Amino acid sequence: MTEKNNTKQLRIGVVGIGPVGAVIAAHLLEAGAFVVLCDVMRKRMDEFKEKGIVLQHSIDKTVEVTDVCYSIQELEMYDLDLVILSVKTPALKSVVNQLKEIATEKMFVMVAQNGIDNEMIAAAEFGEDKTLRMVINFAGNVTKNNHIHVSFFNPPNYLAALLPPGEQLADQIVEMLNSKGLKTIIPDDIFDHIWEKAILNASLSAVCAITHKTMKEVMDFPMTLDLVEAIIDESVRVAEKERIELGKKFRRYSIRYLKNAGHHRPSMLVDLENGNRTEIDQLNGKIVEYGRKHYMPTPLNQSVTAMIHLLEHKK
Repeated sequence: MTEKNNTKQLRIGVVGIGPVGAVIAAHLLEAGAFVVLCDVMRKRMDEFKEKGIVLQHSIDKTVEVTDVCYSIQELEMYDLDLVILSVKTPALKSVVNQLKEIATEKMFVMVAQNGIDNEMIAAAEFGEDKTLRMVINFAGNVTKNNHIHVSFFNPPNYLAALLPPGEQLADQIVEMLNSKGLKTIIPDDIFDHIWEKAILNASLSAVCAITHKTMKEVMDFPMTLDLVEAIIDESVRVAEKERIELGKKFRRYSIRYLKNAGHHRPSMLVDLENGNRTEIDQLNGKIVEYGRKHYMPTPLNQSVTAMIHLLEHKK
């Protein structure tokens, strides 16, 4: 493993090297950070180290990787400034608990996942003053162990610290990502964008997973397009009760965003096909939860949540 002695170099661990983790890691490596990749998929990690991260299609680059590890515990030797969590949400609590055991006083944690309230799972252990959140607006699939097909990137991404102690680090990460073309900004309110992206995912991912269709196939079929629009409308009504600012043109923006995704197979569909738990509880399930908080019925979100759980159970 390569050790760096330059104390000014930002030292980052990325946990969960699927499409999201790989894209973020590649750009931070390109920008000059010391980055160690961490995942339990040993073969994938070995190929990243041997052949680099290969991003193709909407983002096209190959980036050399020098440091990988296969467990959270191994990260302890790297004296990290920041750990980025891009694991699937069903694994988030377990990963946070493991990371807490090796955390240092200087370590910050950034959650980079789909879903509502994920950052609060990390903040419960590390404190809001040590927690950052990133909202991702790209998506992809692993085509080979070290190859990521980036299906689309609808810039910008959003990134913010939950409290002022993390703001300098957030600024530094944003500057590094932007310097290598992964456009990312710090918004006035990260929670607006968390909900925005969650509603986009909730409106389409479950429908794709239930029907085993790509995003384009669902969006091109009039009856399922109507269903997607209805899920958006129901979810927006809940968000408004939470005082989330989505804007008057959010519905139109959402449909345009989703239609631009092309023949992407969302991770929820891939997870079901692979027999894995999905992120449904942090997406549609959270909208149902917040609906109940405000005594608002959410029959569409409740229905797709139930169907996804049934399909998970059958696996």
